[in-house]
Amino acid sequence: MSGQSFHLKLKQTQQLNQTMQQSLRILQMSGIELEREVEDWLQDNPLLERGEVPEAPLEQSTISATIASRNKISGDEAEDIWATIAEEEDFINYLHKQVCEHPLSQLEAARVHILIDFLDEQGYLTDSITEVIDHCPLEWMLDEDEMREALDHLQTFDPPGVGAASLTESLLLQLQRLPASPARQCAAKIVHMYLDDLSKSVSQNIAKLKKHFPNYDVNVIQTALEMVAQLNPFPAYGFASAEPTSYIQPDVIIKEDKEGRWVVQSNEAAWPRIQINHELSDALKEEGGMDSVWREKIQEARQKVESLELRKSTVLRLAEYIVEKQEDFFVFGEIGLTPMLLKDAAQKLDVAESTVSRAVNQKYLSCPRGLFALRYFFTQAVSAEEGGEGVSQSAVKAMLVQLIARENKKKPYSDEAISGLLKQQGVDIARRTVAKYREALGIPPASQRKES
Repeated sequence: MSGQSFHLKLKQTQQLNQTMQQSLRILQMSGIELEREVEDWLQDNPLLERGEVPEAPLEQSTISATIASRNKISGDEAEDIWATIAEEEDFINYLHKQVCEHPLSQLEAARVHILIDFLDEQGYLTDSITEVIDHCPLEWMLDEDEMREALDHLQTFDPPGVGAASLTESLLLQLQRLPASPARQCAAKIVHMYLDDLSKSVSQNIAKLKKHFPNYDVNVIQTALEMVAQLNPFPAYGFASAEPTSYIQPDVIIKEDKEGRWVVQSNEAAWPRIQINHELSDALKEEGGMDSVWREKIQEARQKVESLELRKSTVLRLAEYIVEKQEDFFVFGEIGLTPMLLKDAAQKLDVAESTVSRAVNQKYLSCPRGLFALRYFFTQAVSAEEGGEGVSQSAVKAMLVQLIARENKKKPYSDEAISGLLKQQGVDIARRTVAKYREALGIPPASQRKES
């Protein structure tokens, strides 16, 4: 019989007190959510009152939230659109609701929820799994293989094609849902190999594909083409936007001073201002001291005021870091963006990465170039030479747009040609990466851009 042995193990853990938990929760809130929260505080605690908001009008009376949209809609037409989608299902919420319908463990479900929040407005996951992990707090301890498994689960959700990295992958995922047949097999080959070569002429497509697929009958090829034509290029099409609001109020304003330096200013109108009601608190003290209930109320009021001040301070510090790191963006635009991760900001500001993640959540800055989410400025490096920091994804996309805008419309650049031109500018990315970015930007392939 083996003897029993005892071991002592020391383990250091960090627990957040109630005040810090409240501060972190307040930090993550959007401006609208915070305003509702503050209103609840005022109703619940008579020792709190609103402070005066200093008048600091924006240069623009209202700033549109539809940044970088190519076809802007306003006036009566916009009002009709918002009224139409008001009762429609939101795409992201529609996906979140489906998680509980699948046989997933609690951790598996959490990973799928994370991926859903990284989908773009078209339903694509344009970030790689590695990039998703890099933009999530380290405390979450995400594993690449487990996240790929979560992506496999997500791609079984409705609508078909959701979670794909590109148009080609989305169409192939949709074809997998259809009954097996020679036409489906042919359609998959068309999507995989010759999608960019298809023209508007059905007869020309059939003749061209017959040369590539001599083993398929003409009727099978025609059925396959009809099958491809019925697929949805944008899985999120037909769903309402997550936030059917036409305007957003920025939290901070970036301006250029007389010396040409970019400075950060707080948009005071966006920050709820509350203060201790000293008249009431003094009156309570004069009555012979406060009882335990009122002492608790005043302590609670002080904590809430401090949590708002901490939120404002953190967001302003983060905005100042963004301006320092991304100064070229404010001068040259999107092409001037440099790679920047949440962990970089956390290290610079000496806070936890999860704190930075909360601080960028639904916070916006206004600058001469428009209105931008703070998260917009955090982007992964695409290519980096040894010792260099590389080029951000957003900058590469801006370069791609410029190249296509300047191309000869009679001889448009292929994805391979664009890859070569980018390499000449120091950006080494593969043809398939160019295709992924082009599709994410909604730019058609060379065959469809060609003008006669």
